[in-house]
Amino acid sequence: MRMENFDRLPVTETCRRVDFDWVSIESGTQDHCALLVVGGTKHWLNLMIELVPRCYQTRPDYWGIEVVGMLPGFGMPGYVDYNVTFSLDGIQGVLGIEIIGATKSERRSWGAG
Repeated sequence: MRMENFDRLPVTETCRRVDFDWVSIESGTQDHCALLVVGGTKHWLNLMIELVPRCYQTRPDYWGIEVVGMLPGFGMPGYVDYNVTFSLDGIQGVLGIEIIGATKSERRSWGAG
């Protein structure tokens, strides 16, 4: 089996980075790690939003987490609020994390909310 260079694979046409309005990091407990919560307004009723961490060879200063929207089939227009959560277990840059949307990004130091 031949290994592909990820950067040379075709780019998807159903997914895009989307913007967010707010970010919160909910403190972890002894049994659970911290949770990243991101919210905003989406412009299509059937747009599915996910938080997707970037891949790195070495630990970066700020670990990038992209706010990604996937629009399957036809887009059904409509404004609706969204919020998504993501476990930060194992996802931590040297200085913190960076939430990356379509037109803006926001850095958070570990433990900052």
